[in-house]
Amino acid sequence: MSQSTKKWVVDDIANAALFDLTTNDPVAFFEKLKKMTITVDAKQQREYGGTSKFAFHLTEQDSESGVQIENAVMDYNQLVAATGASITTGSTSVPTQEKLTVLTGATVTLSRGASFVSGSEKILVATKGLANSGTQLSKVASAPTAQQYTISASGVVVLGDATLVGKDIRVFYDYTSATAETASVVTTTKNKPYKFVAYGKAFDDELNTYFDVTIIIYKTQMLGTFSIDLQRKSATTNTMDLAVLDAGRPDGKVIDIIAS
Repeated sequence: MSQSTKKWVVDDIANAALFDLTTNDPVAFFEKLKKMTITVDAKQQREYGGTSKFAFHLTEQDSESGVQIENAVMDYNQLVAATGASITTGSTSVPTQEKLTVLTGATVTLSRGASFVSGSEKILVATKGLANSGTQLSKVASAPTAQQYTISASGVVVLGDATLVGKDIRVFYDYTSATAETASVVTTTKNKPYKFVAYGKAFDDELNTYFDVTIIIYKTQMLGTFSIDLQRKSATTNTMDLAVLDAGRPDGKVIDIIAS
């Protein structure tokens, strides 16, 4: 048996995808991968006997292999694959909040006032150093006095305290989005296994050429956590841990790494 002559550096694992095991349809795409780590577990247990301090045999243990992928582009389908979440599109009540400066006439207008959900608003005095800083204001139907407000169907708020002009208030409220896309994780949500394929480029320094590298894991399933890391002035990082499973193939294959 001759040795492989492939010796190369993987410069780019750019994208990956998950495929349905039955139909082979793509179900999730991972774009602009930052990192992919495949761990092939080959644990052995030492066997001892006689007078020697050294093991005379290694007994092979079950493999707990896995793959961890990290990327900067969030795709709802990743969440579906990771958790079994369901995706719906249509009218949805969405919570929001905004800090607004009170204008002349002691009024503010909600930025999403045209679609705000009546009765959902909570208004607090946001400016610090005032006698009523942090106070939650009360809603009245008309003629508001100090620590009171009215709000119209279009989200125009009138305060009863003229001393708040030029000061800030914070408004928590819900608005209705007619086209929202929602991924819901519920108590009965369960993920399932998929085929995993990663697509990358490698460079052969001796031949000075690029070639394709494709990694196939024939059956894998979410294991551990799916994390969404949001940090100030940093790209979103999504991390998923997948377990490598026995695909039950006649050829016994679990992972293929193809250099073409």
